[in-house]
Order: sequence, then C-alpha cells, then structure tokens
Amino acid sequence: MIKRTERLDSIVRQHYASVYRLALSMTGRPADAEDVTQEVFVAVTKGIDSFRGDAALSTWIYRIAIRTAVRWRAKQVTTESLPETLPAQNVAVPIDLIKALNALPADARLVIALVAIEGLTHAEASDILAIPEGTVASRLHYARKKLSEKLSLTD
Repeated sequence: MIKRTERLDSIVRQHYASVYRLALSMTGRPADAEDVTQEVFVAVTKGIDSFRGDAALSTWIYRIAIRTAVRWRAKQVTTESLPETLPAQNVAVPIDLIKALNALPADARLVIALVAIEGLTHAEASDILAIPEGTVASRLHYARKKLSEKLSLTD
C-alpha cells in the first residue's frame, strides 16, 4: 500500500502543473481549474490500477483531464465578472486572452492548450486527442487565426 501511495504522490507532483494549466485554459478561472484538477486526480487515483500502458501515462492523464474539463464546462453557467488578470503558476494571464480562448470551440481550445500552452508536439497532441496530426495542425491554425481576430492582432 505504501508503494502505491508513493507512486500516486509522484504522479500528482509530476503532472499537477500541466493538468492545472489545461484546466485553467478550459475554465478561465483559477478556483474552477483547481476543482477540475482535483477531480482529475481523484479519477487517476481510482483508475491507476486499470491503466494498461497502451499509451504514455501523461497521455492517459491528459485524456482524463480533457474529459473532466469538458464535462465541467458543459455544466457551467458563468454570470460573474472576471478580474483583469488571472494568475496561472506565477504568470498573469490577460483577461482578454482568457475571454478569447473561452470563445473558441472546444476542439480548437484543446489544441491551443496542448500545443501552444503545454508545448506538446503535434504528434503528442494527436495521440492525446485521438485525431490525425494534420487535424491538429489545421485546428491550431484555425485557433490562432481566431485568437488573432478576437485580440485585434490582424490588420
């Protein structure tokens, strides 16, 4: 039992920041991102014994995080105003960027979160999302174009 607990602690320490950043990009609010992150690691703890190793552990955790964040987002109705910036792991994220990200379709937001925010390769994002690499590239292009338009970065 101690080895399992130590293993789970190690998994949480290793993947917490990535899951939190993904959750923040999906929820737009630090408190909600914390809630989603906790739900993810509860699911990881419950399911770790059934993890078969067909994919990398990080891929499995990202898939759980994505499903959890999408379910969370589907339940939410936000009426509160957001502050000017949102802290994310010691980095202030401009609220305009958060609003622009939240306005994107979920598939585009996920690709941006995985590739542009988490720094994963197109191949890694492809594996996590179970879509072809070309689809990752096209969604990333679409998402960047829409973000530029929403943030008035294009002429």
